[in-house]
Amino acid sequence: MTPQLPCPICQGTGRVPAGDSKYKAMTHGYDPATDTLWCGNCGGQTMMARGTGLVPARADGTACVHKYVGTQAGRCYWRYRCVHCGDGYDMDSGD
Repeated sequence: MTPQLPCPICQGTGRVPAGDSKYKAMTHGYDPATDTLWCGNCGGQTMMARGTGLVPARADGTACVHKYVGTQAGRCYWRYRCVHCGDGYDMDSGD
């Protein structure tokens, strides 16, 4: 099993600053108390959209900053895999 390390994007919190988007309050996972969103490197990019604060280690032992490549696996179904660590998730838009 690949070791899990604190996410280098959110430093293990699972959340990142929301920034200046005028639509952030309508974004799933937005927390107005902290002005943050779920981290898109450790889980916020998935269908469940919740940052976990942990990511798999790369082969060199460092925490992964993912680079996902998608392949279409069905009409509205996409499979994404990280080119660095092999982490993956699937998206089904249901259209």
